[in-house]
Amino acid sequence: MVSTAAAAFGGSTMANHLTPVLAQVEWIGHRAETVAFATVVVLISYLSLVLGELVPKSLALRSGEAYALVMAKPLLGLSWLARPAVWFLTASSNLVLRPFSDRTDFMEARVSTEELQQMVEEAAETGALHEHASEIASRALEFDKLTLAEVIVPRNRIDALDIEAGSDEIRTFLLERRRSRILVYENDLDNVVGYVSVKDIVSVVSRGNTIVLRELLRGIKTFPETVPAIEVLLFMRDDNQRIAIAVDEHGLLSGLVTFEDLVDELVGEVFEQEGKQPARIDLGDGSVSVRGDFPIRDINREMELDLEESDGVTTIAGLCNVLAGGMANRGARLAAGHGVTLVVQDATPRAVRRVRIIPPEAEEEIAAEEAEDET
Repeated sequence: MVSTAAAAFGGSTMANHLTPVLAQVEWIGHRAETVAFATVVVLISYLSLVLGELVPKSLALRSGEAYALVMAKPLLGLSWLARPAVWFLTASSNLVLRPFSDRTDFMEARVSTEELQQMVEEAAETGALHEHASEIASRALEFDKLTLAEVIVPRNRIDALDIEAGSDEIRTFLLERRRSRILVYENDLDNVVGYVSVKDIVSVVSRGNTIVLRELLRGIKTFPETVPAIEVLLFMRDDNQRIAIAVDEHGLLSGLVTFEDLVDELVGEVFEQEGKQPARIDLGDGSVSVRGDFPIRDINREMELDLEESDGVTTIAGLCNVLAGGMANRGARLAAGHGVTLVVQDATPRAVRRVRIIPPEAEEEIAAEEAEDET
């Protein structure tokens, strides 16, 4: 209202007073009225922007709480006075929206996840938020989009014991696998009956008793692989559980997830297993080497790339197989789009184990080095 009134007053009054003054300037002459009007508009716009926007906002940002407390009651009173106008404008808008089967009260949340993500990144760039805190916040914003299928340890990498396993087999398993919790199945892996804690096994052995898995079984929760990962995390937190299994639409075991796996999704890989290859290795030339199970979303975030993550393909190994049109072989060089090159460093007939990711800015330098090596 202030801006509209100022523009109307300025255009009709101030420009009229300024026109005779400008008419005396020789090179303006008969254009004085137009120049006067343009001058008034520019001046009002400048004052509105500087005094009405930039300066107040800068001061308010320095002492946000104090200004909020000062302005709270005046704004509350203004909102009460403006209530009839607000009702009229809202009703008018809804009348126009009715043919579109829509209505509004102008109170809907207007900030999207993408906008929140951008705010977090800007806060980190300006130093208002710690760099690592920004990374955790970014991961948290993306976490609610993840399904359980995207975070589980797949079936082919699950280490489990048959419920009838003897003491010698159990000891060998513990020495080779080094797991703190072990799935237990009966007859086949699709019939998981629970899990055992290594602490319980050690307690039995320390007392000189025979290990009987049936006596040490603990219950385990089963989730559909399509359930949001955040629901599983909340279940584990509320029920003090540390492991769960996922099944597909046919009820077959598709994988397992631990509390540590879910925490890794929020803060990055923390619980590195002994003897396991590092998830990511910086090669020093701008490229990185990652495990085949490294999530595409993490690669995009950490390397600022835009690799495609389609349905059913969430890891770099899966992307390599899609690009290769089948199982990618060791040494395969694949163009992933946007100038990114994927080189399969290690693979078996059934899985891609390790991949080198070469971003576009490092491609030319690496190609030149390889040419020198060949000569």
